[in-house]
Amino acid sequence: VKVQFNSTDTLFSTLRDVNFEQVGAHVKARATYLKSVQDEKDGLQSKSVTEIKEYVKKLREVNIQQEKNLLSLHTSIALKLKSAVTDNSFTRRLECEQGMIQGTMATDKYLDYAEEVLCCSEPLPKVLRLLCLCSLINNGVRRYDSLRAMLVQVHGIGVLVTLSNLEKLGLLKKQESATSGISGLSSQIAAASISVAAAGSIAANLVAEKVTAVTGWDALRRRLNLVVDASEEERDGDVSYAYSGYAPISVRLVEKALRPPPQGWTSLEESLKILPGPLFQKQQEPKRVGLPWDITPPVCDVSSKPRKVVVVMFIGGVTFAEVSALRFLSRQQGGGA
Repeated sequence: VKVQFNSTDTLFSTLRDVNFEQVGAHVKARATYLKSVQDEKDGLQSKSVTEIKEYVKKLREVNIQQEKNLLSLHTSIALKLKSAVTDNSFTRRLECEQGMIQGTMATDKYLDYAEEVLCCSEPLPKVLRLLCLCSLINNGVRRYDSLRAMLVQVHGIGVLVTLSNLEKLGLLKKQESATSGISGLSSQIAAASISVAAAGSIAANLVAEKVTAVTGWDALRRRLNLVVDASEEERDGDVSYAYSGYAPISVRLVEKALRPPPQGWTSLEESLKILPGPLFQKQQEPKRVGLPWDITPPVCDVSSKPRKVVVVMFIGGVTFAEVSALRFLSRQQGGGA
């Protein structure tokens, strides 16, 4: 049976934006509230007229029977969700992904887990997700050749087409050593007949480029504060609550862009250089053209401030958690959700 949820369901409008670990607590709190409203009905005989009016007003705001039906549905969903997130395979995957993002898990240990998932014949998207995450954070995947051979052995030769497409997109590649490309430097120096000092400078620049590429994620994580190492209560006041301590890059960029200079968009220039893809900024100025007739502007309340509207466009897809984080950011800025 398909059920369509929308914002008229007050419980759903809350649950859709909370972290998965807090769903059970919100459902329980709503059940407690509905029970208290029902229990209050039994003591109306001893209440004053004013208190009875307040209770009737509360009943108008809360349709008890409808709320109970929706609560039963959300409780069933919450139980299924709890079963999924407490499963050992989910908790291990979450631990590995968070460890990789936070830099607390060694890459070899992470790849060992990826191999284990692959050998257990897990669905291909789950395996590729682990490898792509490792590639993006570490600027490539160690043991890529052996992992690719295992993928072919488990999922067939057709997986090479998928791997090729991921490589073209820049989501997956083999990791090069920091000193790769330097081995042939001596022959280039001899051919160019340059000085030892110049050769040392070239080598240093080459190594610096490699090291910068490898540690690009670490720099981005620090500059944008992508990993929030704080208590659950402190994370509730930050967009990182959606991912249990990780702030999506997309939402952090929007958050920075909304701030006034110099903390705003211009402060992100160095950080944005680390991200792949072109970067540009264009400010549109309204064109003022003469009109063939006079238009009297509408009378506006001077005391009211115009509501700022920010349009965020995602090309290629967006997760529900990112949307929830954007809603949270909108509420912080005093806008709607």
